[in-house]
Amino acid sequence: MKNINYTLKPILLVLMSILISFTANCQSFRNLLPPMGWEPWNIDHCGSSSNWDAEYYKKLADYFVSSGLRDAGYIYLTIECGDHDRDSGGQIQPDLSKFPDGFKPVTDYIHSKGLKVRTYTDAGEGKCPLTFKGKGSFGHYEDDARSWVEWGFDGVKIDWCGGYRILDPETQYMQFAEAIRKFSKSFQIEICCWGVGEPWNWGRHAGTMWRTGGDIDLGVKLYVAGGAWSLLIRNIDLNRHSDTSLVGPGKGWNYPDMLLIGHPKGLNEIEERTMFSMWAIMASPLFLGNDVLNMPQYVKDIIMNKEVIAIDQDPLGRQGEVAQDLESGSQVWLKELKDGSKAIAVINRSEKSEKITLNWDALNIPGQWKVRDLWEHTDKGIFTDEYTMKLKPHETVVIKLTK
Repeated sequence: MKNINYTLKPILLVLMSILISFTANCQSFRNLLPPMGWEPWNIDHCGSSSNWDAEYYKKLADYFVSSGLRDAGYIYLTIECGDHDRDSGGQIQPDLSKFPDGFKPVTDYIHSKGLKVRTYTDAGEGKCPLTFKGKGSFGHYEDDARSWVEWGFDGVKIDWCGGYRILDPETQYMQFAEAIRKFSKSFQIEICCWGVGEPWNWGRHAGTMWRTGGDIDLGVKLYVAGGAWSLLIRNIDLNRHSDTSLVGPGKGWNYPDMLLIGHPKGLNEIEERTMFSMWAIMASPLFLGNDVLNMPQYVKDIIMNKEVIAIDQDPLGRQGEVAQDLESGSQVWLKELKDGSKAIAVINRSEKSEKITLNWDALNIPGQWKVRDLWEHTDKGIFTDEYTMKLKPHETVVIKLTK
């Protein structure tokens, strides 16, 4: 600005400030990385383990800071359980027994901790049981969107129990997104229709992330042969929609469900690491579903593995895919990374231990590669042709290959 007339300089500075602010908002709206956060449903289906009130969420926000979860990337907290109702005019209202001063002081507190906060609703007139009071958002999309933005929410999980078998998901989620964007261009929207209506084909126009399969849930798994493990494998298979014209930075993310890690009656520790590994290789959003205030150290070690999180959050934003199906039923998944390196996840889907050899030529990545194991946090050496590993039943090994 050396040669600019000084009477114009203040105006230009203001314009530059506006441009920077606008760019920042666009960056958020452009949805460049899979979002990370937490939601309460899997803890006890919105039961009595907590009052799920303002004080709980303030305590939760404090813990996300002190524990390092925020700095690891988990920034979205979800207010979901019994938090609101509708008045006689159909307007959404906070439950004053849980939020006596309304939502705004709570969202402000969460923001003061460098975190963001999501609300929860249903796209239909009905709702999923045991969640909020009253009816879903059908007929009130614009009203609800206006209220959420005024109350300081940054995003919403939109469920589909009230729309299932009645409404068309693409139509409703597109209408809802249009209503929300009248009030906020950067609002994070989770399309939770469990893969109904093939949201991977249209989700980029209606949301930030979209569920591609049903719940991996402690309640559901009691009625499914193979339990939570079979549901985990089912959702991995249902999530394979990696077309870069439909998914990735600036578009959105396939989401196979929240993480079932840290639940004593769910997966075992090996299977929990597999879940985290596969979500990372698939560039899935990472939303914790456990009681983080009371989790053992091994759970912290899984969900705060910075090297695996870095695979999920790689700026290239590629969703990994199966590079090799093995005779045993196990698979080799490969994900391209922005710096030219590769992430490989080898998942043993069988009930037996396996010895698996990766051949670089067979994977179409010939040459010398430096191998690092991201669970052991160990450099394994430089390998020219192949690399061999041993896997326990249901185990997944994640390695990073660097030239």
